[in-house]
Amino acid sequence: MLITELIARYVGPQGALHERGMRLDEAQVPPGVHVHHDGDVHHDGDKAVAPVAGDLVVVSVPTGPGLPAYVDNGLPVGATMVLLFEVEVTELPVDRLLAALAVAKLQVVEAAVLSGTPSPTVAVVATRTDELIAPAPDLAHNLEPGDHEGSAALRRLLGEHALEGLVQPARERALRTQVGAAEARLAEVTAELEAFRIDQEAHEAVLLKDLAKARKEADTERKRMQTLRSSKAFKVASRLTQASGVARRVIRRPGRAKPPG
Repeated sequence: MLITELIARYVGPQGALHERGMRLDEAQVPPGVHVHHDGDVHHDGDKAVAPVAGDLVVVSVPTGPGLPAYVDNGLPVGATMVLLFEVEVTELPVDRLLAALAVAKLQVVEAAVLSGTPSPTVAVVATRTDELIAPAPDLAHNLEPGDHEGSAALRRLLGEHALEGLVQPARERALRTQVGAAEARLAEVTAELEAFRIDQEAHEAVLLKDLAKARKEADTERKRMQTLRSSKAFKVASRLTQASGVARRVIRRPGRAKPPG
C-alpha cells in the first residue's frame, strides 16, 4: 500500500495533514490536502496549528524505548495518527505500541506494509476515539469479545487483532525461511558426513588390503626360512660352522710358546 492511499482514506473532507519529524514528497500528498509541517510558525506568530477532528497526523516513530513520546496523548476525538516504523513486519514492537496507544486512547484501525519506500516500512493507523470503532470486516470476523470486558480491554484486543493480523503471517514466513535454511544446511552436512564416511571406508579398505599383503609376505618369508633350515645344505653348513668353532679352540694360535715341563 502507498502512503498516498492511507492519507486519502483517513484524512477528513475538510481535514489537514500534519507531518511530524518528517517531510513527505509532494507527489505523496493527495491533491487538495493542506499540509502542516511540524514547527511551522504562522505570520501572526502563533505556533503550529494543532490537529482537530478529521485531521491526520503522520509521524516517523523509532522502535526503541522512546516510542511513547511519539504518540500524541492530546489528540482530539476524531483525529487520526499514522505511525511509520522503518522495520520489517516481524520487528514491529506490538506490545509497547499497544500500551502507548491505550494511554492516548487511540484505537488501531489498520496496519499495512508500505510500498515505494527506500527501506521496509510498516504503517499503523490509529484514531482517537471514546467509542469503539470496528476494524475492517476481514479483521473483525473472528472476534467474539465478551460484554463484561471494559472498553480499554476491548480497545486493546481490537488493536492487537489488527496488528497481529499483519505481523503474525510475516513472522511465520520468516520462520519458514529460517526452517528451510536450517533443513538445507542439515542436508548439506548430512551429505558431507556421508561423503566422509565413504572416503573413510575406502581408506580403511586400502589399509586392510595393505595389511593383508604385508602379512602374506611375512608368512611367505617365514615359510622360506623354515624350508631353508630343513634343507640338507643348511644342516651341513650348520655342522661345518660348529666344527670350525671347535677347531679354533683346539688349534693353538701361532707364536705361543710351549710351557716348560
